Amino acid sequence: MLGALVSGFADFLVPPRRTEKLVRSLTIDALRDLYIGTPSRDIALLPYHDPRVTALIWEIKYYGNNRAAALAGEILGEELLAIAGEELGKPLLVPVPMHSARRRERGHNQTELLCETAMRNLNSSFEYAPHALMRVRATPRQQGLERTKRLKNIKGAMAVARPELVEGRVCVVVDDVMTTGATLDEVRRALRRVHCIALAR
Repeated sequence: MLGALVSGFADFLVPPRRTEKLVRSLTIDALRDLYIGTPSRDIALLPYHDPRVTALIWEIKYYGNNRAAALAGEILGEELLAIAGEELGKPLLVPVPMHSARRRERGHNQTELLCETAMRNLNSSFEYAPHALMRVRATPRQQGLERTKRLKNIKGAMAVARPELVEGRVCVVVDDVMTTGATLDEVRRALRRVHCIALAR
């Protein structure tokens, strides 16, 4: 009761963002109902066009919202456990890297946040490897670009940072949104044995 009053007063003083309100009302069961599966070699879990999913991703990406990350991490963890059951040994869980300049600007890498929250549900099924890949050059934002421009934009932007870590290992690479698949294609170029999973498409 007191918590609700304090929260209501805080909202009165600093009204929550529209996306933040959507995330507050979101449940893990609602996300499971949105699960789309995928016929392609890459896995995308949720439909980005759903306003709740868009809100979830924006809150993680631009605000580091812990509730949004916990929800996304739980549903991502469920899918990762299914992947781990495919006799892959102990795969490396690799977030898509962000260039250092963009990371300084934003303050966090949303794919690392997704992986870290997912790891809470994965026991020892995966080894978390946040520094296995690196972004070797800054690229213009991919948002709004068509596939051919995205492919050109991202080409050669990533490299393996720790070859000894990834050698002979299966890597499961996590991104927040898969639009054309250009980023994941570049990841696949850098890493040989790789499965790619995105929270939304």
